[in-house]
This record gives sequence, C-alpha cells and structure tokens, in this order.
Amino acid sequence: MNKSTLYGEEYSYLIPLLLCNSEEGYVHSRFSNGFNIQMGNSLIFIGNKKNGLLPFGIHLREEDTSFAVSSIMNNEFVKWNESKNSIEFSNVSITLEKGKPFNNELIPMKSRQTFERSFHQFTSLLMNVNVKTGLDISINKFLKKFENVGNHEWDEVETFIIKLIEAAISNDEMLMDKVLKYFLGRGQGLTPSGDDTIVGFLAFDAISHFLSEKFYDKISKKIEGESITTDVAREYLRYALRREYSSTVTNVVNSIASGNKELEMHFKKLLGVGHSSGLDTLLGILIGMLTFEKMNNTEY
Repeated sequence: MNKSTLYGEEYSYLIPLLLCNSEEGYVHSRFSNGFNIQMGNSLIFIGNKKNGLLPFGIHLREEDTSFAVSSIMNNEFVKWNESKNSIEFSNVSITLEKGKPFNNELIPMKSRQTFERSFHQFTSLLMNVNVKTGLDISINKFLKKFENVGNHEWDEVETFIIKLIEAAISNDEMLMDKVLKYFLGRGQGLTPSGDDTIVGFLAFDAISHFLSEKFYDKISKKIEGESITTDVAREYLRYALRREYSSTVTNVVNSIASGNKELEMHFKKLLGVGHSSGLDTLLGILIGMLTFEKMNNTEY
C-alpha cells in the first residue's frame, strides 16, 4: 500500500533543526484541528492554523489536516526522513519540501506614550468581555477593583494575581515559588488556564523587559524539574522562555508595542482561541501591563 503524501504549507523555522536532532518519536495526542508528535524531548504540532502559526508547528491545509488526523493513531511510530525532507507515519508522509518557514518576530515597545495609549485601548477591550476566564474570574470586575484605590475583598485568584505582580517587582524568590506553584497546572485541558496566563505574562515581558532572569529561571526549574503541568503546556512555556509565541499572541503584543490600529482585530482573534485559552492569555498580558505600569512611573 502506497503512502499518501501531504505538504506542510508553513512551518516554524525551528522545526528542521529539532527534527535533525531527534529523528524518531511517536504520536503524542490527537484532536480535530491537528495532532502532536513527540520527537525526543520536544513536541511538534501538525495541523491547521485555527490557533495561529505555532512556534513548534507544521501547518497543513484544512482538508489535509482532516485526512492526516484520520490516518494516524495515538502512540504510533514516527520517523524523520532527512533525505526526503518528510515525516513518515504508517499510512501517510508529511513533507516540508514545498513549505515556507516562518518566524513570529517580536518588536520592542516603541515609547512610554505608546504604552499608555495601548494600555487604555487594551483595558477598554477587556472591559467589554463579559465571560469569565478559565480561572473563573471576571476581568472587568477585577480591573474595576484594581483601579480604585482602597481596601478590597479579593477572591483567591485575584489575590494571587496581586502576588504575581508583587513577585515580579520585588524579585522575592519565595513569593515567585508560591505564585508559580499556584498558577502552573491550574485549570482544565491540554493547556491549563494558569499556564496560559503565565504565557501571556511572559509575552508582554518579551516586548517590555520588566522581568528578571531570576523569574525566567524559576519557571524553567518548575516546568523541567517538577510534574507540575501538562506536556503541551510545558512546551508552550518552554518556547515562551525563549520569547517564541504563536502568531495570535505575537500579533497582540506587537500591536501593543507599536500602537498600530490593528490591536482590536488581533485581540478578537486571540480571544477566540480554545475554550478559554485566548482569554486566559489576554489576562496574562494584562497582568504584565499592570506590573510594567507599576514599575515605571518615570519617563520611558
């Protein structure tokens, strides 16, 4: 029986080296919009662009995605064929021969004034979101409390958001441990809500650089040294620590950094990702912006 050959249309520029370093693996997980393969210690997503271009993604046409998902099985053997530039499964091959590499590049924050304009627009967009995050908090209610000085009755999640801001500002290692232990792995799904929130938090740092290397080291040690979250969430966090994000996340933070007029469009696209993943990531970006604002009262 001849294998069907499918063509990866676009793939992360990081994929070829990853495949050369780990030539054998297995199908890790399958879902309607694609599947993950485990190659060595890394995951590679193969599927459509519903959630944007992923930093560990090979993206297929919609019809090819459906065919590929139906043609493979969980745990089946996978091999990288370097001579054919293709990933070999039992019944299908996926080649990178005609694909285009992509790199979701980030841009730095343009100015303090740009941040202030973007912050106003971003919070205005969030104030119109009336659904709760995966961590079961209302962002607009949290924002209203946060912006009004005085004593507040914070719920548990809100308390840990405040602690996350304090940990970032103070560089208190014990506090970092406490908040990361709280957020990482918290929630349901392939990428728990708490992890998506931390990814968003790191994404804003990637354009503004308010976090210390100590904070990054703490996250790395948590996800590599402890069974604290899911394999897929760990992969997103690994890339976030390298300042690599999906295009849906990159487009939002780049719009914030440059102050361009496409922020609302990119905001809505990220909001639509997953059951609550997009909103959880937007919450993380907001927490990053609140931290940055608190730390930078002088001219940018």
